[in-house]
Amino acid sequence: MQLHSQKVLVLRPAAFTILWFLFLYSFSEIYLHLNIFKDGNILIPFILCLPVVIFAAFLCSCFSRRLNIAIGALITFLVCAFCVMEMIYYGIFHTLLAPFSSIAMAGNAVDFQNVLFEYIGKHTGKLIVCFLPCVLYAFLCVFKLICNPVSKRTVKKGWAAAFLLYIAGLFCLLPFGTGLKSPLYTYFYSTQINHNIQTLGLFTGISQDFFRVTLKGLTGYDSLFYGMMDNSNVIDQGSAGEEEGEAREPNMIDYDFDMLISHTTNKKIRSLHEYMKNEDPTYQNAYTGMFEGYNLIFITAEGWWKYAVREDLTPTLYKLLHEGFVFENYYTPLWNGSTIGGEFANLTGLIPKESGPFSMVETGENENNMQFTLSRLLLKEGYGVRAFHSYLHDFYFRNKSHPNMGFEWYAAGNGGYQFETHEDGKVLWPQSDLKLVSDTFDVYGDPGLEPFYTNYMSFSGHANYDDSNDMSARHWDLVKDLPYSDEAKKYLACNYELELAVEYLIERLEEKGMLDHTLFVIGPDHIPYGFQDMCSELAGEDLEDSLEWYHSSLVVWSASMQEPVEVPKYCSSIDIFPTVANLMGLEYDSRLLAGRDILSDAEQFVIFPDRSWITGKGIYQNSTEEFTPFEGASFDDEETEEDYIAEVSAIVENKIQVSADIVDYDYYAHLPEVLVIE
Repeated sequence: MQLHSQKVLVLRPAAFTILWFLFLYSFSEIYLHLNIFKDGNILIPFILCLPVVIFAAFLCSCFSRRLNIAIGALITFLVCAFCVMEMIYYGIFHTLLAPFSSIAMAGNAVDFQNVLFEYIGKHTGKLIVCFLPCVLYAFLCVFKLICNPVSKRTVKKGWAAAFLLYIAGLFCLLPFGTGLKSPLYTYFYSTQINHNIQTLGLFTGISQDFFRVTLKGLTGYDSLFYGMMDNSNVIDQGSAGEEEGEAREPNMIDYDFDMLISHTTNKKIRSLHEYMKNEDPTYQNAYTGMFEGYNLIFITAEGWWKYAVREDLTPTLYKLLHEGFVFENYYTPLWNGSTIGGEFANLTGLIPKESGPFSMVETGENENNMQFTLSRLLLKEGYGVRAFHSYLHDFYFRNKSHPNMGFEWYAAGNGGYQFETHEDGKVLWPQSDLKLVSDTFDVYGDPGLEPFYTNYMSFSGHANYDDSNDMSARHWDLVKDLPYSDEAKKYLACNYELELAVEYLIERLEEKGMLDHTLFVIGPDHIPYGFQDMCSELAGEDLEDSLEWYHSSLVVWSASMQEPVEVPKYCSSIDIFPTVANLMGLEYDSRLLAGRDILSDAEQFVIFPDRSWITGKGIYQNSTEEFTPFEGASFDDEETEEDYIAEVSAIVENKIQVSADIVDYDYYAHLPEVLVIE
């Protein structure tokens, strides 16, 4: 009897500690799923967390009681903190955070700090609930129910059990299949943080991100999914270069991919070569070379959205949107990295990476070959290529990425721009787009200079849309009587500064006799994230979590156009680069990009970070797995709707992974006839 009691006393401390961590992980998973995914489906997360629970419990049982408590407190706090972190990030960006991938960019959190503080203020109660386990933990420690020491032999047995549970957990995933969305594929290959956390659980998803960052280059932990796929033409590329009976040239470079494949030993590069070889190009069209030799002003517009443009308030922008190429179904997905992700998509035609350093940052830090960007292509044509921004020159490490793309880089801190300040010396937030263009126009706007490509990253439309926004205050009188909330009116007010900037550029170009020979391109970096209620108010309908929130505006306009061109195709930010390159008659290879020339006869195709998509046959929302076919959409006799969804989803996964690998492995440097100009 006495021996039995001793065994119970030995096992009891570990048992209570196991139960504690099981509660901690389960509570956090359930609370996160209910708040973000609106479900309590945590069967797989529960299975996968069991080995972690056992390991953590015995880790907090193998030292002195005081040290055990300290380790347990740290684990408990981190679990709660990760839960809060993901809830805040999702509330602002409508996507989850890959925390270890984003560590290098933590210093740039000022880009959305006002939005962050406002969200925390509005949802304090909900976020505090996440930390309730910390209070319970302290109570259990006081009564000595957990974190009591056990023998080293017991600890070893516990950790052995954790390892066996880990192996058993992976086998438990097999009955769910091995396809694209299966838990097994998600566990080993997926980089999509939303899907990973929803499918596998918060802590498995975060662990994936940790190992992907720390072990990259040491393991094959990234996907070769596209290398294993039959890269078939599920998305129709068009009529193979036939238009009105005339053969047309493809937008491609005559690479000998068979030779390239045979001369590389790098498995990833070989797979990329094979993928590109099997891709179909887009073809030249009636608009090819329409603006050849033109000057180019390209503006990535901060926080710009379709409802920021009104005929009564922003007549210049309204004119450009309706008298040039009129893109009726243009979308701006909220890419990873918000501003820097959107800018990367606009400039490169690639999808920004979901994990690791932001794509734009990595290309600069590693000095990637960026030959397929407008800047490098126009440098080859003898253009003066410059980029301007009214914030810090090294913010998001643009001081490395933009010169690497061939830009002369002008921003605050490198002599290119002086901050505008109040009388007391305080710097305005945000800065004025009008001041930016007026301060810099003379750098390039002289007809005696070479043709120019000028790239502006705007700033005036930046959040928050409240009394702290100096651009909103500057134009408040213009909007104060509009029938909207103050937040919506202040959003419109700060975006009026972009109207003034574009108006100024047009006036100066006309004064110099250069307007008719200049092409304007204006595309947003992202939607007004964190302000869905405001967006719904301006749209006049509840956008909820629909893809319509991302329905935005794209300007492609020149004063030389005699009449507007209606473009009903569905398109997005990754399509800007190939579209403009074709309009300017530049040589590029359309197979190497995720985006497509919108004006070509290639099928419409929009990709969203959460793997939702739009094609000519309909709209697929990944979060609900619902496909809404367009009227008149049909499928081949042997193809079901389910087959179509699976095949297009595989192509989406390919394009996302290929875009990441082009950056990670500096793929363009492995292609001959490098176009880089030193």
